[in-house]
Amino acid sequence: MNKQLLSGAFVALALLILSGSLVQGAEAIGVAITSVNFAAPSPEKENLEGEWVEITNKDTAPQSLTGWTLEDEGNHTYTFPEFSLNAGASVKVHTGEGSDTSRDLYWDRSTSVWNNGGDVATLKDASGNLVSSYAGGAEEA
Repeated sequence: MNKQLLSGAFVALALLILSGSLVQGAEAIGVAITSVNFAAPSPEKENLEGEWVEITNKDTAPQSLTGWTLEDEGNHTYTFPEFSLNAGASVKVHTGEGSDTSRDLYWDRSTSVWNNGGDVATLKDASGNLVSSYAGGAEEA
């Protein structure tokens, strides 16, 4: 019986270690959602560029975000164009319209995406694997 308990403990420990390495696997990419502003300044419809999610590359090498997606709880999905995020750099994905640069990307929507009272931003790689998520309210910026 003690052998069964010991064996079960080793299995549980192995699962904990394995699950920890899976979390680290996503973090090992070095890209994360670091800040959000889910509520654009009023009047919101005229200031959608003020609604944004910031993504940072904490790694020491550039990371291609081409084909990655950013989505909210309502399944509004932004797909990254051909884009590389430099090491240590951040990019804001704005809901509204604008011209893409190395620091600002635009979803080009005419209506808001993020729930002002709070939402969850989810970043996935081009294969659909979860990279980062950020739950926050309107005043998280």
